[in-house]
Amino acid sequence: MKPPICAVCRRRSREASGFRTVRFANYEPLPDGMVGHPKGLHWFCGDHVEAAQALADKPWAEARALLRDG
Repeated sequence: MKPPICAVCRRRSREASGFRTVRFANYEPLPDGMVGHPKGLHWFCGDHVEAAQALADKPWAEARALLRDG
């Protein structure tokens, strides 16, 4: 899994405290036994997680554009 870095503002956290992941419409879990980061799953800081959750029904590329424009 990728470390907690906000997908909007790039804020980093050494601990996941205050950071949450959001699953977008194009989420694909990793196959059993595979290590990595699932497609469509992204970290957000406390300042951006609510906006990201509101767009979770969209694919990540579309949500990312809306988050960065908004």
